[in-house]
Amino acid sequence: VAILKKMKVKIGEGIAGNVALTKKSEIINDVSKDTRFSGRFDQQSGFKTRNILAVPMVVGENQELVGVAEVLNKKDGTNYTQEDQKVLESLSGLAAVSILNAKFNENQRNFFVHITEILVSGIETIRPKFKGRYWKMTQLATLIARTLGMDSKSDGYKDIYFGTLLHDIGYLSSKLRTAIESASDILKQAEIERTHVNEAYEMLEKIHLLKSVALMVKHHHENFDGTGYPDGLKGQNIPLGARIINICEAVENLRYAGNDDQKILKQLELLSGSFFDPELVKIVKEIFENMM
Repeated sequence: VAILKKMKVKIGEGIAGNVALTKKSEIINDVSKDTRFSGRFDQQSGFKTRNILAVPMVVGENQELVGVAEVLNKKDGTNYTQEDQKVLESLSGLAAVSILNAKFNENQRNFFVHITEILVSGIETIRPKFKGRYWKMTQLATLIARTLGMDSKSDGYKDIYFGTLLHDIGYLSSKLRTAIESASDILKQAEIERTHVNEAYEMLEKIHLLKSVALMVKHHHENFDGTGYPDGLKGQNIPLGARIINICEAVENLRYAGNDDQKILKQLELLSGSFFDPELVKIVKEIFENMM
């Protein structure tokens, strides 16, 4: 049975630490004759080491060190060879690239998530009465997505998550805010506010990872019967994510106005087929009933 153990040693400590320091592979076919071998890990694990092949896990021309790979006690009881070393160096090179890629992806995900949180906080600063609304909307939107059978790891699910959080990002546009503040009356202000969807689209569509998000954000004020804006899209021509954002926003607007869940559902049913996708109204009703 092969056993893979993850062990940490300081650079320069023991055989593995020396390989990390020099970035050169080593074959030790009799560890009892090497003073660098302390047997500490043998004592902890109960394993008896006879011989070791250790290679650095490095990437790129600069030989960036990712770690050290060791194999112990060649299976047939013979010594490790230069051929064994070449094989392990090749495998370790592939492993090092995979580890770096995984680390990069995790850093990228961390950056993306926290930047999104910062942007949402910015939107809430400009629209303080809606503080907390974007997270509540996103909770409902992702529940709808899961009810529709979307895997939480799928691109469609992630698009709905980020699209719902960022659907009002257009309000961060200084051009839009200046135009709203300069509007001569409330009607003119409302007319200008409608352009926030186009401002949001222009912000997001430049980001490759958010191109599909940009489209659903642009159309989240389209109505199912074609009476919405900005393009008067109708029915299934409206992106699914946009239809989900639309109904989630309506739920939170109704809740903000003081309506309880029963009244909210009644309003959604009255507007089913006109403002909202009838299938989504049914799903929201099911979600609400399960939560009651």
